Amino acid sequence: MLGGLRSGVRTSLQSAGGGAGWRMFAVFTPLVVITAVAGCGGSKGSAAGVVPPGSAAAHTGVGPGYLTVAKDTAVLPLNVLIADTDNNRLVSVSPRGQLVWTKSQSAPGAAFLSRTGRTVIIAEDSQSSVVMRRVDNGRVSYVYGRAGQPGSADNRLSDPQTAQETLTGEIVIADLGNCRVLFMATSSGRPVSLLGAPGRCVHHVVSAPVTFAHPDAAFPTANGGLVVTEQRPAWVDVLSKNDTLRSAIPLHRFGAPSDASEAGPNDIIVTDRTQPGKIAELARATGAAVWTYGPTSGSGELDRPALARILPDGDVLVADTGNDRVIVIDPRTNEIVWQYGHTHVAGTEPGYLHSPGSVALVPIGK
Repeated sequence: MLGGLRSGVRTSLQSAGGGAGWRMFAVFTPLVVITAVAGCGGSKGSAAGVVPPGSAAAHTGVGPGYLTVAKDTAVLPLNVLIADTDNNRLVSVSPRGQLVWTKSQSAPGAAFLSRTGRTVIIAEDSQSSVVMRRVDNGRVSYVYGRAGQPGSADNRLSDPQTAQETLTGEIVIADLGNCRVLFMATSSGRPVSLLGAPGRCVHHVVSAPVTFAHPDAAFPTANGGLVVTEQRPAWVDVLSKNDTLRSAIPLHRFGAPSDASEAGPNDIIVTDRTQPGKIAELARATGAAVWTYGPTSGSGELDRPALARILPDGDVLVADTGNDRVIVIDPRTNEIVWQYGHTHVAGTEPGYLHSPGSVALVPIGK
């Protein structure tokens, strides 16, 4: 077993001064409907002087809804934050498809929220930087990396794919171009600790020093560990909070694995960012397929899906990047029951997206 790797790296930094076959499912043809939905409360309906809970991105939607599939709006318990990459903006959408909040943001490859939902952490992969912004006023509170200046030294990144808050309040960054995962404190311009190393782009996770083969994502787990997605060759690694390797799953039939994360205590979920794309929920211990989705034609076909997350009721929220849409799939029927965005039609108007790179539920925090 591999124990305490990150803590060992932290010490050195401080001392230096610093599955089997895939099942294909029947294709569901969604009814395309533009709905006009009245507000169900929120800031407009609040009593005078009463501040609604959560950030502006968490407020209750008002006005018209813009869903193109609305079989079940109850599948989403909270608003959805979308990194609308090629529209250079962040968007928060209510479960009824109402446009709640937007913020201009240069090329947000992926965006995730802090536990309170009041700070958004954005990986600007094309700019080789990570930016933190306050949701309500848009102010930048932290930057790591120099825009347009990739590198591997302090305050340098190369093609960062994800950046998220950990349980301990650090920011974990999947620095794909440097084949490493960094842990940052917002009070410092140097990594607190790291896994992997520039130029050592090899899958090696069973003993120190750990190295990764082009890490596409690093997602915190509920118990303080980490799920790392490696692209070439394709692996998913599950680490404990002290960096002990819990499991390493080879993804033999994946061309471009993307954004693996927990899907409950025993499973992970990962997308294949190909055309047609697919989603797989895998047993963490064995890598056996628990559920897969991958139509090869029709309106259910995925096009380079970037990220899939399990919702509280078991449905699956997906950033279907190449199709310019965000969808929810019911895994019991393999139907698309909710869709924001018009399939393979990019646009900037309400109800349209352009190459969404990530999705996340918007917490209602203090």
